[in-house]
Amino acid sequence: MTRAALLAIDLGTSAVKVLLVDAEQGTPLAIARRSSGAERSTEPGAAEQDPAAWWRAITAAARDAISTAEGTFGTIEVRGISVCGHGPTLVPVRVDGTAVGDALIWSDERSVEDASVLARLLGRSGWLLGELPKARWFARERPAAAAEAAWFLSTWDALALRLSGTAVASFWDPARSLTPSDRGRLLGSSEAGIDARAMPPEVQPGANLGPLLAAAATDLGVVAGVPVIAGSNDGLAAVLGAGLVRAGIAVDVGGSAGGVAVAAAPNEAARIVAALPGALWSGPAPAPLGDIQVVGGAFGGTGRLLDLVVGEVLAEAPSVGNSARSELFAAAAALPLGADGIIARPLVSTRLQGPMRDHFDGVADAHRPEHLVRAAIEGGALAVAALLAPARERGLRVDTLRLSGPATGAVGGPLSGSPLVPDAFPQLRADLFAVPVEVLRIPEAAAAGAAILAGIGSGTYASIREALDALVHVERTYEPSPARAEQARGLLAQFESLRRREGGAELRADARGE
Repeated sequence: MTRAALLAIDLGTSAVKVLLVDAEQGTPLAIARRSSGAERSTEPGAAEQDPAAWWRAITAAARDAISTAEGTFGTIEVRGISVCGHGPTLVPVRVDGTAVGDALIWSDERSVEDASVLARLLGRSGWLLGELPKARWFARERPAAAAEAAWFLSTWDALALRLSGTAVASFWDPARSLTPSDRGRLLGSSEAGIDARAMPPEVQPGANLGPLLAAAATDLGVVAGVPVIAGSNDGLAAVLGAGLVRAGIAVDVGGSAGGVAVAAAPNEAARIVAALPGALWSGPAPAPLGDIQVVGGAFGGTGRLLDLVVGEVLAEAPSVGNSARSELFAAAAALPLGADGIIARPLVSTRLQGPMRDHFDGVADAHRPEHLVRAAIEGGALAVAALLAPARERGLRVDTLRLSGPATGAVGGPLSGSPLVPDAFPQLRADLFAVPVEVLRIPEAAAAGAAILAGIGSGTYASIREALDALVHVERTYEPSPARAEQARGLLAQFESLRRREGGAELRADARGE
């Protein structure tokens, strides 16, 4: 038999995920992961990665996913491809989509002054500037590489160019769109330092960009001519893939840069953001979801802490195979909420420096490696819960939390050494948030969002509602335990007290977004 499938690529800061979904039944056929590659710059404030490494990871993961799916289900016929990725990340590319230099990823801090200049010219700031500040910095500081570039693109648009040969800027938020007067202001001003290569034609996610090119098809192991569909930022892809179709549903995305998004009514979102200026970001949900706003934020490092702990704990293990990882996570799952007195310190930087134990409070000689793993997992949940606490106190409704990715306990994988995750990890989030926690049939929400876009743009689904009905299904629900409610409140209070004691830095969302 031949299975019609949708191929979704999710480029994360630490890992690439390639998901194959049955186009007719909406069930996941296979998912494969590869490392996105290490950061390559040690310059202060710099954060760069090699896009060539991304492509090698994507092609290897795609071939792995297709091979796995065909081994189980028979011949796979891909009907559509779409990409989501982290941002704002600048990828300077040639006309064929290959990079002329390293990408400046979202945590690169060197274009702060460039952002200030563009904010004055355009009357907008933060993530509404997209990749423009980094494009300005790159053109000025790397003139030789910039001269080779045909375009300065986001991650998802750069990969779409390599797949289809079409350069676009794909995003949902109309507040980010460049009007003719905006373009004239940027192109006609020497102060702007921006040229047309940073402003390709704008399209909506889900637009059909054209057929898959032969070279890319060969690399991926897919037949040439498959429709390539415009993608989006991974955060809004997760909003789509998690099915945030009504106010009150939230998604905890985990990942190297963990974060949360909550669907809210527009008036509620405006009131909350005004009451907590700078603490959260807010913007429209993906257009197909209707008149709701997304309130939330991202963190640089919550998932990386877990990576650091597992890597260091297992560094001297006799065998760092799946069995060692699985045993470590099983032992962590068996521990009580609070990890027997260890708590992860609130992260104030996207970079984790110093010894592993310096990132925890309360470590004693009696604690074992599994205590650190448990505390790292709880730390990601505590950071999200603490970020949302002031908003919830002011009336932001969160009645359902959906999980995504290995760091939240939604799915297993290379980190835990097992395709299954102990129920204790989703349960601890239910207890800390005091709301039901749901794990979806496709537990990688951003990849699911990219699959939805592939389905819409390729004509597989006639509407967003049809796509959501096909792909977004709840598999397991975890109810908060009344017996642990007081302990959970105490742990959150301890986390907040630790934040204040260690300098009082405000817990704020990174200005990420599309």
